[in-house]
Amino acid sequence: MIHFMFKKKMNYYLLILLCFISVFNTQAQDIHFSQFDETPLQLNPANAGVKFETRVIANYKTQWQSVNAPFKTTAISGDFRLLKKKKHNLGIGLDLISDNAANKTIKTTQVNVSISGIIKLSSVSKLSAGLMAGYANRALNGTSYEWGNQYNGLNYDPSKPTGETGLVNSFSFLDLGSGIAYQYGAKEMYISANNAKQFTIGASVFHPHQPSYSYLTSGTTMYMKFVFHGDAAIGIKNSNLVLKPSYIVFIQGPNKEITPGLAFQYILGEKSKYTHLKKFTAISLGCYYRLKDAVIATAKFEYGGYAIGLSYDINLSKLKTVSSARGGFEISLHLGLPRSQKGVAGASRMF
Repeated sequence: MIHFMFKKKMNYYLLILLCFISVFNTQAQDIHFSQFDETPLQLNPANAGVKFETRVIANYKTQWQSVNAPFKTTAISGDFRLLKKKKHNLGIGLDLISDNAANKTIKTTQVNVSISGIIKLSSVSKLSAGLMAGYANRALNGTSYEWGNQYNGLNYDPSKPTGETGLVNSFSFLDLGSGIAYQYGAKEMYISANNAKQFTIGASVFHPHQPSYSYLTSGTTMYMKFVFHGDAAIGIKNSNLVLKPSYIVFIQGPNKEITPGLAFQYILGEKSKYTHLKKFTAISLGCYYRLKDAVIATAKFEYGGYAIGLSYDINLSKLKTVSSARGGFEISLHLGLPRSQKGVAGASRMF
């Protein structure tokens, strides 16, 4: 029993140490979710208003539940399309992100606004480019820490000065980003045919101005982040099955994250063409591999413009000793209404 409690306590302190490494070392990567297909604005501002006329997504993720200081991240985003009756469109997006680490000891809050220009290249393809501007704040709950200078030789005395200098409890910065994306989609995805071929590829860059990013008054700057993403939907002709491969690549300073994967979508029911009484219904199961880090299992249920997604990260990295191979649980709620009935955003709910 004593050994178990000691091991659990050591795991807790190790996790807190990891938190501080990420706080004071700007080489740490930005916050992101495993269900990257449900965080389109975090990937690329060029995604605003492209696939849906109106879309709202909520995300929640919790990590490190095997110890006493889990990470909890929440995000809410919305985007919509303007100039819908014109050949070319504008997209507007808003993204709100809140992250709490080590029992709310370290908190990050960010608000981003995106705008995109959407050019219809043909009846089956679109090109979009977008800009993002945001405001972020990171804060430390200073009352949660115990410093060596606050020990009087026998006990911890919170009234004693910490002796730490040049440390601030919070800092804020303006954030910027830009990106470009191309979308192609042809054919239809009804069970009677299901011969659609659709794909999207994109690239974006964030923090091009490399803002100051430190709790120390003599802090350093944030690395630029480059994102490359792509997804596809390939209908298996005359069947209910759709193959949906996708990938994401993050490059930020010396850090790199590559996550490829594949989901299988099974169509339970197709949408009525004329009466709209029947709704598109499907379930999906997928598996992704974040290189040298984790395997991600996903599941999704879709009904009409609504979708709920679940995922779980199984940790395979060197930290699995601390996490007991338990990574993080994630849930997403999606509402997207309506889709165009022809062309690139065809009648299918393939993305």
